Parts: sequence; structure tokens; C-alpha cells
Amino acid sequence: MNAGRHYDDHVFASNLGMPSVIWAKTDAGRVEMQAKALIKERAQRNLLLLIDGHKSEEMLLANVVGIKPDDFTTLEAMGLIEPMANPGKSSTRPGSAAPAAAPVQPAAPVEAPAANAEPLDYAHFTATLTQLISKELGLRGFTLTLAVEKAGTIQELMEVSRRAIEQIRDRKGAPAAEAARRALYGS
Repeated sequence: MNAGRHYDDHVFASNLGMPSVIWAKTDAGRVEMQAKALIKERAQRNLLLLIDGHKSEEMLLANVVGIKPDDFTTLEAMGLIEPMANPGKSSTRPGSAAPAAAPVQPAAPVEAPAANAEPLDYAHFTATLTQLISKELGLRGFTLTLAVEKAGTIQELMEVSRRAIEQIRDRKGAPAAEAARRALYGS
């Protein structure tokens, strides 16, 4: 029995004391999220939606209903995902401390971009919003990620972004929510 999965010259297996594979979408995978042309199976579509270059295969298998290890192989064979080059590398820099908890402040309403702001590009806004939800809310943002996929207009995406920013504020505080708003809408 093979204890690990082989990808090129790498073997990844958490039961061997090595990190689980961390997958990232390829450019084709990002296009597929918009086109919805290749993947018809709901579980695989949800999996592609959640793959963000941060969550491990092990984490996704444990937390997403209906997916199996073969789904990763299928998406990779279609050229929609690829294993990250350094799956064990942490995003936290050595010597950096975790930020102190910010004092709780009353929630301010989430503001949409100013009327004179540059028009939003649907594809770019969708990609940025999906990445932001994944990074800031993780699997807790799964329903928002599905709402992004379902949104057909920029107005619907803006409503999802409003909800995402509110959830980020509730979970991480006003500074994180403001950073999320800037990432989506600019200054």
C-alpha cells in the first residue's frame, strides 16, 4: 500500500510526518470559476472554489462534504489546480508577533465605493473577493464563497462583499474590516 501521494519528485503525506499538499488554482482554474464550463459535479466545483493556496488537502477533505482524494487528482489532470512549491512554508515570518487584540468598537456601516470611483471589473472583483473571504474567514466563509459563485452582477457581488466585510469586522475587528474594504474598493 502506498502511504503517500506522489507529485513530480515530491511525496506529501501527513501520516509520514510531512505536510499535506497545499493546492493553488492555476490561471485555467480561475477562468473555470467564471466560465463554469468544465466541472459539472457540485462537490468538485465547491472544492475548486475553496482551493486558495492556503488550505491543505487534508483540511479540505476533513471539512468539505462530498469530496474525495480523487477529486484533487481530477482537477490537477484538467490543469485547474497545482501543488504549491513550498507547502510546508508558513505565511508567518519568523520573529513577527501576532497582533494584539484590538479594543471592541461599535460597527460602522460598510461603505460602497464612491460614485466617482472607477467602475469595478467583475472578474477581478470576484477573484479578489473570493481570496479575501478564504484568507480572512477560512471555511467559516464557505457560504459567502458560494454566494460569490452564484452572483451574476457586480451589484450582487457588492452585496456579498458587504456581508463579508461585516463578518470580518465581527470576527477580526474594525482594522481588518477596513483593510478588506480597501482591498476590494481601493482607498
